[in-house]
Amino acid sequence: MVTYRKPRILITYLEAGMGHIVSAQAIADALKQKYGDKMEIIESYFLRDSENPILPKFERYLVNEVQRYSKYPAYGDVQILSMHLIGAQNSLKFVHRSVFRKQTLAAIEEYAKYNPDVIVCTHYFLLHAAVEYKRKYNHDAIVVSYCPDNNVHGWWDNRADCLYTNNPLATKQAYDLKFKNGHVKEAFYPTRTDVSESNESKEFYRKKFGIPLDKFAVVIADGVYAKAKVEKVCLELLKTDVPLTICVLAGKNEALKKKFDALIPTTKPNITLLTFGFLKDAPQLYGACDLFITKAGPNAVLDSVMMGTPILIDYCASPIERTTKKLFVEHMFCGYHIVSPTKIRKQVETLVTRPELLNEIKDALSFFDKSKNGAAEIADDIAEILWNRRERMKKILAEEESAITEFMTEKADKKIAKAEERIETLNAKTAKRTEKIAARAQEQAQKIAEKAEKAGKTVYEQKANPLSAEAASKKSKRIISEQEQSIAQKEEAEATANAPSSEQ
Repeated sequence: MVTYRKPRILITYLEAGMGHIVSAQAIADALKQKYGDKMEIIESYFLRDSENPILPKFERYLVNEVQRYSKYPAYGDVQILSMHLIGAQNSLKFVHRSVFRKQTLAAIEEYAKYNPDVIVCTHYFLLHAAVEYKRKYNHDAIVVSYCPDNNVHGWWDNRADCLYTNNPLATKQAYDLKFKNGHVKEAFYPTRTDVSESNESKEFYRKKFGIPLDKFAVVIADGVYAKAKVEKVCLELLKTDVPLTICVLAGKNEALKKKFDALIPTTKPNITLLTFGFLKDAPQLYGACDLFITKAGPNAVLDSVMMGTPILIDYCASPIERTTKKLFVEHMFCGYHIVSPTKIRKQVETLVTRPELLNEIKDALSFFDKSKNGAAEIADDIAEILWNRRERMKKILAEEESAITEFMTEKADKKIAKAEERIETLNAKTAKRTEKIAARAQEQAQKIAEKAEKAGKTVYEQKANPLSAEAASKKSKRIISEQEQSIAQKEEAEATANAPSSEQ
């Protein structure tokens, strides 16, 4: 007798920064809230809690890699570039079948212990291992992944049953990696419970964290490891003479927290310095402050804008974070991008004296509505994959076809408009050239006419006055000379005639 069991959903957590964990937690929360009675939902710190020592060690390696990204600016660029040397998907498989072969095989066996029906991942390594598990052990398993970054780099395995993205650029990049049609779905940003349920006022959270109500307040952070510029920026802000509250969020960097704790007694009277370690409710601290100064970690930036607090990005550790800066600062207008600590201090001083400058940014932040919560959308889609896969695929393909048609129509309209604009520009240029040619021809004709008139006048003057003063002078001299010669000849002839003959 076959006994029915609930579909087993495995939510995997991996620490490489906190963004991968909190987005997975948001999806887990939504699944439990909406389908907890219909699904068996298992949450696992997949590498850390494994009995195989290879996997916890590998997670520590990944944590160290993230810290190196923050510490060495070019490190992330080199790694992302190296992904594409032999083709991104080729290098993904080659590296994990050679360099990380033991770790990949260990993760595959770890999946086999759970025997899941659906695997939910938010990190590329867990996704690759899950796809390999499906290929080796369970062809019916459904592997889905949410990419918490704002772009999709080359090591997201394109064999996944579904990859969820959070913006059109990431969706396009996924299809550039040859994900199959219908296997990429765009969703609004997943919002974890720590954010979605934090709906108290700014004053409430200021009282909670001991932040003065009457001062402009900034919170400074650099991800969970605080390895980038938090120290430099804070030391620069401590020089200011304006009234200011500085909240330093040191995360898991205990040495940094101790260093700033020692500075509290020596701070200037106009400054309130508060320090915090790792906070699960860090988004509430963002919501208590007027400005969040941070590196461009996708999760921290998203938490801040969801809490309605403008951002100031001071550092980008990799191409992933540069994309975050471009999306949230340049396209969504959620804050500022300033690298120099001195310029950051000056900007903060300006905002202290003119806080109304933040109003325009706060208007832009209204787009990030916590009630939309993309995690619920992803949870619904996972349920549809489980129980209505064929109809879901038809629906997605129809949506994609409609989107492609709309995109191609819009693209064609843009090309037509561009061609018409070019024709109009060419016509305008042609008209200008015609005017210039006509003006030049008229000018040349006028010059020719003037020359002809002058030449005719000269000829006329030469005909009308054949003897110019000079010619007349020459002629008179010639006549005088001829007359003198004639007289001389006559005198010579007469002298010859009158001379006596020799015979006489």
